[in-house]
Amino acid sequence: MERFVNGKSINNDVVTLQKEAAEFILSEKGELLPTWVGCIKSLGGSYSGVDTAELFDLCGEFLDAFCEILEKGNFLSLRMFIKKISSLRSSQGFGLSEVQRAYYSFYDVIKIAFEKWDARRENAVFILETAHHILMDTLFELSEAYHQRLIEKIDNYIGEIQQINVRLKELSIKDELTGCYNQRYFYESLGFELARSRRYKRPLSIVIFDIDHFKKVNDRFGHLFGDDMLKNVADTLKKSVRYCDAVFRYGGEEFAVILPESKKQEAFVIAERIRKKISDADFDIDGKKIRITISGGINWCSSKTITKENLIADADKALYSAKRQGRNKIVLYENGVHALSAVNGKAAKPEKKRR
Repeated sequence: MERFVNGKSINNDVVTLQKEAAEFILSEKGELLPTWVGCIKSLGGSYSGVDTAELFDLCGEFLDAFCEILEKGNFLSLRMFIKKISSLRSSQGFGLSEVQRAYYSFYDVIKIAFEKWDARRENAVFILETAHHILMDTLFELSEAYHQRLIEKIDNYIGEIQQINVRLKELSIKDELTGCYNQRYFYESLGFELARSRRYKRPLSIVIFDIDHFKKVNDRFGHLFGDDMLKNVADTLKKSVRYCDAVFRYGGEEFAVILPESKKQEAFVIAERIRKKISDADFDIDGKKIRITISGGINWCSSKTITKENLIADADKALYSAKRQGRNKIVLYENGVHALSAVNGKAAKPEKKRR
Protein backbone atom coordinates (compact mmCIF):
# COMPACT_ATOMS: atom_id res chain seq x y z
CA MET A 1 0.00 0.00 0.00
CA GLU A 2 1.35 3.40 -1.03
CA ARG A 3 1.80 6.10 1.67
CA PHE A 4 2.62 9.78 1.48
CA VAL A 5 4.85 11.80 3.81
CA ASN A 6 5.34 15.53 3.17
CA GLY A 7 3.55 15.14 -0.15
CA LYS A 8 5.95 12.47 -1.42
CA SER A 9 5.03 8.90 -2.26
CA ILE A 10 6.97 6.31 -0.27
CA ASN A 11 7.21 2.61 -1.08
CA ASN A 12 6.82 -0.40 1.18
CA ASP A 13 10.57 -0.69 1.83
CA VAL A 14 10.63 2.81 3.23
CA VAL A 15 7.49 2.13 5.27
CA THR A 16 9.17 -0.90 6.78
CA LEU A 17 12.32 1.11 7.48
CA GLN A 18 10.38 3.87 9.23
CA LYS A 19 8.41 1.35 11.25
CA GLU A 20 11.66 -0.28 12.42
CA ALA A 21 13.08 3.15 13.29
CA ALA A 22 9.95 3.96 15.34
CA GLU A 23 10.16 0.66 17.20
CA PHE A 24 13.82 1.34 17.96
CA ILE A 25 13.10 4.83 19.29
CA LEU A 26 10.37 3.48 21.56
CA SER A 27 12.72 0.78 22.82
CA GLU A 28 15.32 3.45 23.62
CA LYS A 29 12.76 5.78 25.24
CA GLY A 30 14.18 5.10 28.71
CA GLU A 31 17.54 6.56 27.65
CA LEU A 32 16.33 9.22 25.23
CA LEU A 33 13.95 10.98 27.61
CA PRO A 34 16.49 11.76 30.39
CA THR A 35 18.95 12.98 27.75
CA TRP A 36 16.39 15.25 26.08
CA VAL A 37 15.02 16.55 29.39
CA GLY A 38 18.60 17.34 30.46
CA CYS A 39 19.16 19.29 27.25
CA ILE A 40 15.99 21.27 27.80
CA LYS A 41 16.84 22.08 31.43
CA SER A 42 20.29 23.26 30.30
CA LEU A 43 18.59 25.91 28.14
CA GLY A 44 17.83 27.83 31.35
CA GLY A 45 15.44 30.77 31.13
CA SER A 46 11.83 29.84 31.77
CA TYR A 47 12.74 26.15 31.79
CA SER A 48 14.68 26.62 35.03
CA GLY A 49 11.41 26.74 36.94
CA VAL A 50 9.64 23.88 35.12
CA ASP A 51 9.00 20.73 37.12
CA THR A 52 11.21 17.87 35.85
CA ALA A 53 8.39 15.34 36.12
CA GLU A 54 6.22 17.57 33.92
CA LEU A 55 9.01 17.76 31.34
CA PHE A 56 9.34 13.97 31.29
CA ASP A 57 5.61 13.57 30.69
CA LEU A 58 5.48 16.15 27.90
CA CYS A 59 8.64 14.90 26.20
CA GLY A 60 7.32 11.35 26.38
CA GLU A 61 4.03 12.45 24.81
CA PHE A 62 5.86 14.18 21.95
CA LEU A 63 8.13 11.15 21.41
CA ASP A 64 5.07 8.88 21.10
CA ALA A 65 3.45 11.25 18.58
CA PHE A 66 6.73 11.43 16.62
CA CYS A 67 6.91 7.62 16.42
CA GLU A 68 3.26 7.43 15.34
CA ILE A 69 4.13 9.63 12.34
CA LEU A 70 7.14 7.47 11.49
CA GLU A 71 5.20 4.24 11.82
CA LYS A 72 1.73 5.17 10.51
CA GLY A 73 2.05 8.60 8.91
CA ASN A 74 -0.58 9.84 11.38
CA PHE A 75 -0.16 13.50 12.41
CA LEU A 76 -3.30 13.68 14.59
CA SER A 77 -1.54 12.98 17.90
CA LEU A 78 1.15 15.52 17.10
CA ARG A 79 -1.39 18.26 16.29
CA MET A 80 -3.24 17.56 19.53
CA PHE A 81 0.06 17.76 21.41
CA ILE A 82 1.00 21.05 19.71
CA LYS A 83 -2.35 22.57 20.73
CA LYS A 84 -1.78 21.42 24.30
CA ILE A 85 1.84 22.57 24.61
CA SER A 86 1.23 25.97 22.99
CA SER A 87 -1.62 26.65 25.40
CA LEU A 88 0.39 25.48 28.41
CA ARG A 89 3.62 27.28 27.63
CA SER A 90 2.00 30.56 26.62
CA SER A 91 0.00 30.55 29.87
CA GLN A 92 3.30 29.99 31.74
CA GLY A 93 4.86 33.01 30.05
CA PHE A 94 7.20 31.16 27.67
CA GLY A 95 8.27 32.97 24.55
CA LEU A 96 7.87 31.14 21.22
CA SER A 97 11.63 30.99 20.68
CA GLU A 98 12.08 29.27 24.07
CA VAL A 99 9.55 26.60 23.13
CA GLN A 100 11.12 26.11 19.71
CA ARG A 101 14.62 25.63 21.17
CA ALA A 102 13.36 22.63 23.15
CA TYR A 103 12.40 20.90 19.91
CA TYR A 104 15.60 21.86 18.12
CA SER A 105 17.41 20.03 20.91
CA PHE A 106 15.24 16.97 20.16
CA TYR A 107 16.88 16.68 16.74
CA ASP A 108 20.34 16.50 18.30
CA VAL A 109 19.21 13.73 20.65
CA ILE A 110 17.43 11.73 17.95
CA LYS A 111 20.41 12.04 15.61
CA ILE A 112 22.68 10.21 18.04
CA ALA A 113 20.03 7.52 18.53
CA PHE A 114 19.58 6.88 14.80
CA GLU A 115 23.33 6.67 14.25
CA LYS A 116 23.43 4.05 17.00
CA TRP A 117 20.55 2.21 15.33
CA ASP A 118 22.30 2.05 11.96
CA ALA A 119 26.07 1.97 12.32
CA ARG A 120 26.55 2.04 8.55
CA ARG A 121 24.68 5.39 8.55
CA GLU A 122 22.99 4.53 5.24
CA ASN A 123 19.46 4.24 6.60
CA ALA A 124 20.14 6.69 9.43
CA VAL A 125 20.64 9.56 6.97
CA PHE A 126 17.28 8.92 5.31
CA ILE A 127 15.45 8.58 8.63
CA LEU A 128 17.12 11.74 9.89
CA GLU A 129 15.85 13.61 6.83
CA THR A 130 12.37 12.33 7.58
CA ALA A 131 12.75 13.32 11.23
CA HIS A 132 13.92 16.76 10.12
CA HIS A 133 10.80 17.23 7.99
CA ILE A 134 8.59 16.13 10.87
CA LEU A 135 10.38 18.53 13.20
CA MET A 136 10.00 21.43 10.73
CA ASP A 137 6.28 20.66 10.44
CA THR A 138 6.12 20.62 14.23
CA LEU A 139 7.86 23.97 14.58
CA PHE A 140 5.68 25.54 11.88
CA GLU A 141 2.42 24.34 13.43
CA LEU A 142 3.72 25.24 16.87
CA SER A 143 4.41 28.76 15.63
CA GLU A 144 0.92 29.02 14.11
CA ALA A 145 -0.73 27.70 17.27
CA TYR A 146 1.37 29.96 19.47
CA HIS A 147 0.51 33.05 17.45
CA GLN A 148 -3.17 32.11 17.47
CA ARG A 149 -2.97 31.71 21.22
CA LEU A 150 -1.23 35.06 21.44
CA ILE A 151 -3.98 36.71 19.39
CA GLU A 152 -6.58 35.20 21.72
CA LYS A 153 -4.66 36.50 24.75
CA ILE A 154 -4.42 39.96 23.21
CA ASP A 155 -8.15 39.91 22.47
CA ASN A 156 -8.81 38.87 26.07
CA TYR A 157 -6.53 41.62 27.37
CA ILE A 158 -8.31 44.18 25.19
CA GLY A 159 -11.67 42.95 26.50
CA GLU A 160 -10.43 43.17 30.09
CA ILE A 161 -9.00 46.65 29.52
CA GLN A 162 -12.29 47.78 28.01
CA GLN A 163 -14.18 46.43 31.03
CA ILE A 164 -11.73 48.17 33.38
CA ASN A 165 -12.14 51.42 31.46
CA VAL A 166 -15.91 51.15 31.67
CA ARG A 167 -15.63 50.53 35.41
CA LEU A 168 -13.18 53.43 35.87
CA LYS A 169 -15.50 55.69 33.87
CA GLU A 170 -18.40 54.62 36.07
CA LEU A 171 -16.39 55.27 39.24
CA SER A 172 -15.39 58.71 37.97
CA ILE A 173 -18.96 59.82 37.28
CA LYS A 174 -20.94 58.08 40.05
CA ASP A 175 -21.40 58.72 43.74
CA GLU A 176 -20.19 55.66 45.65
CA LEU A 177 -22.81 55.83 48.41
CA THR A 178 -26.02 56.34 46.42
CA GLY A 179 -25.13 55.06 42.96
CA CYS A 180 -26.37 58.34 41.47
CA TYR A 181 -24.20 60.35 39.13
CA ASN A 182 -21.90 62.78 40.94
CA GLN A 183 -21.73 66.56 40.96
CA ARG A 184 -18.90 66.81 38.43
CA TYR A 185 -20.86 64.74 35.94
CA PHE A 186 -23.95 66.87 36.67
CA TYR A 187 -22.15 69.98 35.40
CA GLU A 188 -20.84 68.08 32.38
CA SER A 189 -24.23 66.58 31.51
CA LEU A 190 -26.09 69.84 32.02
CA GLY A 191 -23.70 71.61 29.65
CA PHE A 192 -24.31 68.95 27.02
CA GLU A 193 -28.11 68.98 27.43
CA LEU A 194 -28.22 72.78 27.40
CA ALA A 195 -26.26 72.88 24.13
CA ARG A 196 -28.60 70.27 22.64
CA SER A 197 -31.64 72.23 23.83
CA ARG A 198 -30.42 75.40 22.14
CA ARG A 199 -29.39 73.73 18.91
CA TYR A 200 -32.61 71.80 18.35
CA LYS A 201 -34.89 74.24 20.19
CA ARG A 202 -36.06 71.55 22.60
CA PRO A 203 -37.34 72.07 26.16
CA LEU A 204 -35.09 71.37 29.15
CA SER A 205 -35.73 71.58 32.90
CA ILE A 206 -33.79 70.79 36.06
CA VAL A 207 -34.91 70.11 39.65
CA ILE A 208 -32.77 70.43 42.75
CA PHE A 209 -34.10 68.49 45.76
CA ASP A 210 -33.04 68.77 49.38
CA ILE A 211 -34.04 66.40 52.20
CA ASP A 212 -35.82 68.42 54.88
CA HIS A 213 -34.26 68.45 58.37
CA PHE A 214 -31.66 65.88 57.36
CA LYS A 215 -29.22 67.13 60.00
CA LYS A 216 -31.75 66.26 62.69
CA VAL A 217 -32.03 62.72 61.29
CA ASN A 218 -28.25 62.37 61.46
CA ASP A 219 -28.06 63.79 64.97
CA ARG A 220 -30.86 61.59 66.26
CA PHE A 221 -30.14 58.26 64.56
CA GLY A 222 -26.47 58.54 63.58
CA HIS A 223 -24.59 58.95 60.33
CA LEU A 224 -24.93 55.31 59.26
CA PHE A 225 -28.70 55.64 59.47
CA GLY A 226 -28.39 58.91 57.56
CA ASP A 227 -26.40 57.15 54.83
CA ASP A 228 -29.13 54.51 54.52
CA MET A 229 -31.69 57.28 54.28
CA LEU A 230 -29.74 58.90 51.44
CA LYS A 231 -29.64 55.57 49.59
CA ASN A 232 -33.39 55.10 50.04
CA VAL A 233 -34.16 58.58 48.72
CA ALA A 234 -31.76 58.05 45.78
CA ASP A 235 -33.48 54.76 44.90
CA THR A 236 -36.89 56.46 44.99
CA LEU A 237 -35.65 59.24 42.71
CA LYS A 238 -34.12 56.83 40.19
CA LYS A 239 -37.30 54.73 40.08
CA SER A 240 -39.51 57.80 39.65
CA VAL A 241 -37.94 59.41 36.59
CA ARG A 242 -38.03 58.51 32.91
CA TYR A 243 -35.33 56.64 31.02
CA CYS A 244 -34.06 59.84 29.40
CA ASP A 245 -33.77 61.67 32.74
CA ALA A 246 -30.70 61.56 34.98
CA VAL A 247 -30.39 61.71 38.77
CA PHE A 248 -27.33 63.21 40.46
CA ARG A 249 -26.15 63.56 44.03
CA TYR A 250 -25.54 67.28 44.00
CA GLY A 251 -23.95 67.45 47.43
CA GLY A 252 -24.64 66.33 51.01
CA GLU A 253 -28.41 65.70 51.18
CA GLU A 254 -29.09 67.48 47.87
CA PHE A 255 -30.02 65.72 44.62
CA ALA A 256 -30.39 67.15 41.12
CA VAL A 257 -32.44 65.79 38.23
CA ILE A 258 -31.97 66.79 34.58
CA LEU A 259 -35.20 66.49 32.60
CA PRO A 260 -34.59 66.69 28.83
CA GLU A 261 -37.66 67.24 26.64
CA SER A 262 -39.59 68.59 29.65
CA LYS A 263 -41.30 71.95 29.80
CA LYS A 264 -41.71 73.64 33.17
CA GLN A 265 -45.23 72.28 33.69
CA GLU A 266 -44.08 68.72 32.95
CA ALA A 267 -41.09 69.15 35.25
CA PHE A 268 -43.43 70.33 37.99
CA VAL A 269 -45.64 67.23 37.61
CA ILE A 270 -42.60 64.92 37.85
CA ALA A 271 -41.12 66.76 40.84
CA GLU A 272 -44.45 66.89 42.66
CA ARG A 273 -44.96 63.16 42.12
CA ILE A 274 -41.53 62.48 43.64
CA ARG A 275 -42.22 64.81 46.58
CA LYS A 276 -45.49 63.06 47.36
CA LYS A 277 -44.01 59.58 46.98
CA ILE A 278 -41.27 60.35 49.49
CA SER A 279 -43.51 62.15 51.98
CA ASP A 280 -46.01 59.25 51.95
CA ALA A 281 -43.37 56.52 52.32
CA ASP A 282 -42.38 54.76 55.52
CA PHE A 283 -38.64 54.25 55.33
CA ASP A 284 -37.72 51.10 57.27
CA ILE A 285 -34.04 51.01 58.14
CA ASP A 286 -32.81 48.39 60.62
CA GLY A 287 -36.33 48.02 62.00
CA LYS A 288 -36.78 51.78 62.50
CA LYS A 289 -39.58 53.39 60.53
CA ILE A 290 -39.35 57.06 59.77
CA ARG A 291 -41.05 59.51 57.46
CA ILE A 292 -39.23 62.36 55.83
CA THR A 293 -40.04 65.10 53.34
CA ILE A 294 -38.12 66.83 50.60
CA SER A 295 -38.27 70.25 49.02
CA GLY A 296 -37.47 71.05 45.41
CA GLY A 297 -36.65 73.97 43.15
CA ILE A 298 -37.29 73.89 39.40
CA ASN A 299 -35.76 75.96 36.64
CA TRP A 300 -36.09 75.58 32.89
CA CYS A 301 -34.32 76.74 29.75
CA SER A 302 -36.31 79.93 29.19
CA SER A 303 -34.02 81.71 26.71
CA LYS A 304 -31.18 81.14 24.26
CA THR A 305 -28.79 83.14 26.41
CA ILE A 306 -29.29 81.25 29.67
CA THR A 307 -26.18 79.52 31.00
CA LYS A 308 -25.90 76.38 33.09
CA GLU A 309 -24.74 78.56 35.97
CA ASN A 310 -27.97 80.59 35.67
CA LEU A 311 -30.05 77.42 35.51
CA ILE A 312 -28.49 76.05 38.69
CA ALA A 313 -28.45 79.35 40.59
CA ASP A 314 -32.12 80.07 39.93
CA ALA A 315 -33.15 76.49 40.72
CA ASP A 316 -31.32 76.98 44.03
CA LYS A 317 -33.29 80.18 44.63
CA ALA A 318 -36.52 78.28 44.06
CA LEU A 319 -35.35 75.57 46.49
CA TYR A 320 -34.52 78.12 49.18
CA SER A 321 -37.96 79.67 48.67
CA ALA A 322 -39.54 76.25 49.29
CA LYS A 323 -37.52 75.95 52.49
CA ARG A 324 -38.60 79.41 53.67
CA GLN A 325 -42.26 78.59 53.03
CA GLY A 326 -42.23 75.63 55.38
CA ARG A 327 -40.55 72.85 53.38
CA ASN A 328 -42.18 69.82 51.72
CA LYS A 329 -42.86 71.99 48.67
CA ILE A 330 -41.93 72.20 45.00
CA VAL A 331 -41.21 75.71 43.75
CA LEU A 332 -40.76 76.85 40.16
CA TYR A 333 -38.47 79.76 39.35
CA GLU A 334 -40.05 82.18 36.91
CA ASN A 335 -39.44 85.92 36.74
CA GLY A 336 -38.37 85.84 40.34
CA VAL A 337 -39.54 83.01 42.57
CA HIS A 338 -43.07 81.60 42.45
CA ALA A 339 -44.33 78.72 44.58
CA LEU A 340 -46.48 76.16 42.76
CA SER A 341 -46.90 73.45 45.38
CA ALA A 342 -47.72 73.29 49.04
CA VAL A 343 -48.11 70.40 51.47
CA ASN A 344 -51.82 70.11 50.67
CA GLY A 345 -51.15 70.15 46.96
CA LYS A 346 -52.68 73.59 46.36
CA ALA A 347 -50.77 76.34 44.71
CA ALA A 348 -49.21 78.77 47.12
CA LYS A 349 -49.31 82.48 46.76
CA PRO A 350 -46.55 84.05 44.72
CA GLU A 351 -43.54 85.13 46.68
CA LYS A 352 -42.78 88.74 45.94
CA LYS A 353 -39.62 89.38 44.03
CA ARG A 354 -37.05 91.14 46.18
CA ARG A 355 -35.67 94.36 44.78
